[in-house]
Amino acid sequence: MATYKVTSQGVEYTVTVVDKATGGSLVTIDGREFDVKLAGGDTAPTVSSRPAAAAWRPIAMASAPGTSARPVSTVAPDGDGRIVAPISGKILSIHVEVGDSVSADQLVLTLEAMKMENEIASPITGIVREIAVREGSDTATGQLLMTIG
Repeated sequence: MATYKVTSQGVEYTVTVVDKATGGSLVTIDGREFDVKLAGGDTAPTVSSRPAAAAWRPIAMASAPGTSARPVSTVAPDGDGRIVAPISGKILSIHVEVGDSVSADQLVLTLEAMKMENEIASPITGIVREIAVREGSDTATGQLLMTIG
């Protein structure tokens, strides 16, 4: 377990990271817990063993409480344009339709989880091929939300 003081947009947060025996990490930000998984490995890289930046990237995360971060790109591990739910919640709004052109990091939907709005972005530039949810529907962690191709 590691504990950090992190400042984001002038607000200080206490962040605790615990590697889980089942893979991934449990990240606690000021008392709110998030399951975090990294592509290319089960635990967060350490300073001494950190691989090249291209070898890992977040695939499931949510904004820190009280911040207005840019939308997160939440992709399936193989990076094929499938967008999956980073956390269980409810779809508040879908900002695109099948056939729309989208750019990488463009907001495509908003997911409410733990009383927070999580803006989900397209991981790649492409065309919306499939929307697997509808506004108001409940989602499970890892559930397919949309496919960009």
